[in-house]
Amino acid sequence: MSDEAVPFGLGPPLPPPAKQQAKPRMDVPSEQLNAIAARVRISEERYGELRKMLLVVEQNMISNHKKAMNEVKSLQNEFNEIKRTISAVEDKIITIIKELRLTARKEDIDVLKRYLELWDPVKFITNEQVEKIIDEKLGRGLPPEHEPPRYDSP
Repeated sequence: MSDEAVPFGLGPPLPPPAKQQAKPRMDVPSEQLNAIAARVRISEERYGELRKMLLVVEQNMISNHKKAMNEVKSLQNEFNEIKRTISAVEDKIITIIKELRLTARKEDIDVLKRYLELWDPVKFITNEQVEKIIDEKLGRGLPPEHEPPRYDSP
């Protein structure tokens, strides 16, 4: 039986005291002490290996946590940028809606069209034409010194 196969705290079974007359009493405690020392060494090695493994696991957890936090920050930044973009689009849509409310509707354009057809601005005459007509009706070719003064020219 090797030292590793024996569970900790349990040593090899001690022979009954009556049959152990061949070995001196001093060897039994020293063998037990050696077996316990070997078990303690094995346990310390295992404990050391477990500490190393735990340290590696902790370092991996810290590294993964930092990566996860960086990803979360990146996602938060992207989310905030998307929110700003959506807000800007909403503002532009509101502005467009306000401007569309200020534009003329089809009915308004039709009313203006009917007024223009009624007035027929193509048949309007200029101020010069009116003055010429008045001059012809009132005096028919008065000399220039008898003409009334014009206020529209310098």
